[in-house]
Amino acid sequence: MRRFDRMLTRVAILAAIVLVVDVTLPTRPAAAGEAVAHTIDVNGVSRNYLLYVPPGQSGKRLPAFIMMHGSGSTAAMQERYSNLDAFAQAHGLVVMYPNGIDKHWNDGRVIGHESMADDIAFMKAMLAEVTAQGLIDPKRVYAAGISNGGFMAQHMACVMPDALAGIAVVAATQPVDAACPSPHPMPVIFFHGTADKFVPFDGGPIAPQLGNRGTAMSNAQAVAIWQKRNGCGPAQKTQLPVKDDPMQVTVESYSCPAGRGLEDVIVQGGGHTWPGAHQGWLATRILGPVTDNIDANDTMWTFFQSQAPK
Repeated sequence: MRRFDRMLTRVAILAAIVLVVDVTLPTRPAAAGEAVAHTIDVNGVSRNYLLYVPPGQSGKRLPAFIMMHGSGSTAAMQERYSNLDAFAQAHGLVVMYPNGIDKHWNDGRVIGHESMADDIAFMKAMLAEVTAQGLIDPKRVYAAGISNGGFMAQHMACVMPDALAGIAVVAATQPVDAACPSPHPMPVIFFHGTADKFVPFDGGPIAPQLGNRGTAMSNAQAVAIWQKRNGCGPAQKTQLPVKDDPMQVTVESYSCPAGRGLEDVIVQGGGHTWPGAHQGWLATRILGPVTDNIDANDTMWTFFQSQAPK
């Protein structure tokens, strides 16, 4: 019975995570355009994604984001949670929201892997399709994701680095057993809350509430890997003004060669959340608090722009 009870608890937590992201987020003004669903065949497997193209940008090859949801979530849910469409409209960005099979990504973990799908082939096929339409600048494609999606962004940087101009890792670090066969310097920005209960800031079991999901490096260990890979020196720490909530945000900006920037955004007391997102009380109870003192969308785009060739 104890085993059965534990299984029910894990199922309840997974259901709650899906529910809080899908239901408890307040309604927000929609961007002028709408994300359109696309389906492609990847080695005989049907895969799908949402594509947002800001209106009035026809004929231009725009910078683009691949925005990846967390475990148990979906492209549509991450679209709403991050509110990236409105930001993309204002800044002339294309956004691809891919869907993981069964709501998970094959992020390079060996122990505790959540999917065996060929997600790298999917990402390459999606990029090829959108590039062929003349919508995006293939030299300005960035991968961003939260949790399992953040691990996936790291995995993409390790196995298809030539396709990416940078990555943003939110509420994630790096699985300890994930290989990196093609290490390649690139701009990287991390966002992590010190009270994250699913991917511990100081490292340890990934989402132990849900069973054996493997082990994550600490935030400091994951950042140190990129510090070495990008050839960066020490970090300059900046504490941001506290505005709408008491959570202190510290931005660690490393001294790096041009085009190889590294930043670590640390939210004191922050949960397993997307900084700047608006979530209801149930989401906060399950995922932990989210800060309004910094906005992940604006911060990561400002960072990537600073790294682009002049």
